[in-house]
Amino acid sequence: MTRLNRRSFLQCATAIPLWWSVRGAGAWLPTAGERTLLVLELVGGNDGLNTVIPSGDAAYTRLRPKLSAVQNGARELADGTRLHPALAQLHAMVGAGKATVLHGVGYANPDRSHFRSRDIWHVGDPAHQRVAAATTGWLGRAADALAQANAGDGVPAAAIGGLEVPLLLKGHRVRVPSLRRVEDFQWLALQRREALAATSPTRAVVAGAATPSADDLRAFAAAMSQRAVQLAGGLESALARYQPTADYPDSGLGRQLRLAAQLVVSGFGTRLLHLGFTGFDTHARQLPTHAGLLAELDAALAAFVTDLEAHGHGDKVAILVHSEFGRRAAENASQGTDHGAAAPAFVLLGGARGGVVGTPPDLARLDDGDPIATVDFRSVYRDLLVWLGIDSKAVLGGEHASANLWA
Repeated sequence: MTRLNRRSFLQCATAIPLWWSVRGAGAWLPTAGERTLLVLELVGGNDGLNTVIPSGDAAYTRLRPKLSAVQNGARELADGTRLHPALAQLHAMVGAGKATVLHGVGYANPDRSHFRSRDIWHVGDPAHQRVAAATTGWLGRAADALAQANAGDGVPAAAIGGLEVPLLLKGHRVRVPSLRRVEDFQWLALQRREALAATSPTRAVVAGAATPSADDLRAFAAAMSQRAVQLAGGLESALARYQPTADYPDSGLGRQLRLAAQLVVSGFGTRLLHLGFTGFDTHARQLPTHAGLLAELDAALAAFVTDLEAHGHGDKVAILVHSEFGRRAAENASQGTDHGAAAPAFVLLGGARGGVVGTPPDLARLDDGDPIATVDFRSVYRDLLVWLGIDSKAVLGGEHASANLWA
């Protein structure tokens, strides 16, 4: 029997992506009827008051003598607030019942640090203080629940576009991949197939000429590699079946949402996705910067929604759009805004109720210069987890009231 030294074992083991699930040869197969959540995080602290504008509040213009110019061309919502002029397609989706605006999402005693506030949203606990080795995120715990329910098969969650997997996707059971392009799924089939097929241990396992024993690491690694190759072939076929039905903008966000659509439509069974869209820390010259960011968001989201609906996934996918905090009610001396607290969130598709939910911020009643949170962000998580069919109490560590996202 051939024995492996440390180097040869590691060489063989590198043929298997660390995150790849090879527990079942059909783990990648389409999972019709299952629901998918995509969390799109506006990183940096999106200015909620200039996104969903409380134009009927007399204090708005007083607090923002320059930034309130955004009201020109803003689009009316049912409750008298207005959407930023750059969000024309999102406005149409709200009117058509495909998108929901939720006022005042946040938590009590807010933290204005980017790092700690993001950690709080990612962990799902306003009392969270410090990230430790055992700290998990709310989507990571949800992925653990999905993996347990499906005996560990498949890749239940993925991060899109970043170099690292964010905290909210960290779990105990599941190792989550970070994907930047379709080739991150295809590389095994395209780059390793010939090399794996050419190795004598793999040929022996495939041909059945050798029966791997429990202590033969080479045979074990070869068998796992071959199963990964088989999975990769199926993944290639699934990817080839997807054809975009919308014109995605040639932007970073557009490309990332196109990849998300390809994963959903191709049927990987990946049900939890996260995507970060950066640049929202608008301390100075906010008007042009914010308008450009929201225009990119609007175009990319509209293409994503159109694509999903054309492929019959409009009711099977929900999209949560949120930021780690909003901005201060008053503009600063640099024609920008500083770190704040509560802000609106959006939920698109998934059969959510649509329209506007909750009460607009009262700028005559501020907490240390910030709008007051009227909806606990965990209530939003609760509704999304219930919609996914996941035990929200187990994931969030307790019971939370509904945010009324589904009628």
